Amino acid sequence: MSAEIKFLNDVAKPWDELNSFLAERYALQPDISDVTVRASSIATAIKHQVDVLAFDRKCRPKKIQSEVNGESEAARLMSDVSDAAKHVFLDDHRRQNNIFVAAMFEVNAEGDFRFIRNGVFVEHASLGCQDFMAASLSAIDYWSKKRGLNIAWSGSVREASNKFFPTAFLYFDPRFCIHMSTARIMFYRRDDAGNIMLFDPEVVRFEVRKTSPRG
Repeated sequence: MSAEIKFLNDVAKPWDELNSFLAERYALQPDISDVTVRASSIATAIKHQVDVLAFDRKCRPKKIQSEVNGESEAARLMSDVSDAAKHVFLDDHRRQNNIFVAAMFEVNAEGDFRFIRNGVFVEHASLGCQDFMAASLSAIDYWSKKRGLNIAWSGSVREASNKFFPTAFLYFDPRFCIHMSTARIMFYRRDDAGNIMLFDPEVVRFEVRKTSPRG
């Protein structure tokens, strides 16, 4: 098996699958769901590139990890996320982090809501709040180049449809979230340049519905 095929199977394909799922309008418990499990698995697959490169170079993984930390903040973040998922509490408090999921909605001038995607975020003790999908994509790009892999793959963080509704709504499906007691929501508005910025709407109309978006 080629190094490229294994990298695509273990790292890029799971990222693509999670990316597609996050564009579905599902209600998810912020701290525990299929999404948090899948994000942690992707972070671990990225972190394992340290071991692969250490084996190729016939050196200790710690040497590679130190090198990586100085070259890529995104790859360093993935390592910290992986270790926190495995050990919960890390010896170095500067690396401590946790993952949460928040539904992202755009609010237009009329006060209607567009579901952007479910965002996966990392609250990191020293790196602040990071968008997991953007950071993991950057880490994947870093590792494909560092290992000299020739892969015909590129990722882009997906968004849902451009349709606005009077209500910000999500669908709950126990297949993807076995327990839900709260939801975390983030609202955005586009600036004159078309960039989305955090926004605090005066009126919020929010619903969680039982019907699946696919059903």
